[in-house]
Amino acid sequence: MHPMISLIINADDLGSNRDRDRGILEAFRHGIVTSASLLANGPSFITAVEQVKDSNIPVGVHLNLADGSTITGQIKGLTDDEGLLPGKQKLRQCLAAGACDRTAIRNELAAQIERLFDSGLRPDHLDSHQHCQLFPCLTTMITELAREYDIHAMRTTFPAEAIEQDPDGSLREELALYRRLGRDAHTTVIDAGIKTPDGLWGMPLLDRLDTTSLSQLLEDLSQGCWELMTHPGFPYDQGKPFDGPQRQIELHALLSAEAKEVIARRNIRLCTFGDLSCAF
Repeated sequence: MHPMISLIINADDLGSNRDRDRGILEAFRHGIVTSASLLANGPSFITAVEQVKDSNIPVGVHLNLADGSTITGQIKGLTDDEGLLPGKQKLRQCLAAGACDRTAIRNELAAQIERLFDSGLRPDHLDSHQHCQLFPCLTTMITELAREYDIHAMRTTFPAEAIEQDPDGSLREELALYRRLGRDAHTTVIDAGIKTPDGLWGMPLLDRLDTTSLSQLLEDLSQGCWELMTHPGFPYDQGKPFDGPQRQIELHALLSAEAKEVIARRNIRLCTFGDLSCAF
């Protein structure tokens, strides 16, 4: 008989830089992280692949159309002539307007998936950087790619927390988008026969996850199979503001005795996307 609560704790952005990667692996080896999402076009992809192989951390493909450069070159309407991606807001504007070359986007996403396979890894799920899979054209495209590459699970982008927990400011606007598009995206994934958790925890705590808030989140989990999205790491001086001290605060939370105590006391089953008894 399966436990009442199952939880995938996934660390995003593996491959973004060596300090982030080092923190993710620390959270997997000594903390409660069970899974990671790897950027195929990330600056530290090559060294991250070796760390994945050494640690046996389960990984998925963190499909990226927002930051850095493409693998396949220019995407008309989205990138510059050399394939430099435009950032989250311009990506969303392009997708909302239908102004991007969808064939080129599909080729880029396929190339990112293939890069993990070519490196000797077997990804167990797909998700997307900056949650671009929320947009209907990409939801369908990514589920088709999952089936084509025999990848059986995807992240759901539907927030699990109650709307009352959404913070003020820009993150509230962001979560409003997830709530508006996430339910239909969740249904599309299920209808395609792809396994996905019941909901995604952690978005209202983006850049604010610490030991206290993590412990409370674990206390709040209800019956079901869930994913908790996390971003542990060590600060990276050459990175963006998101690569700052908060990454290490989040790492400490994921290593904490307090979080482990709640998991043990509540009999929360930690699992991965590849665990078919969890990803249903």
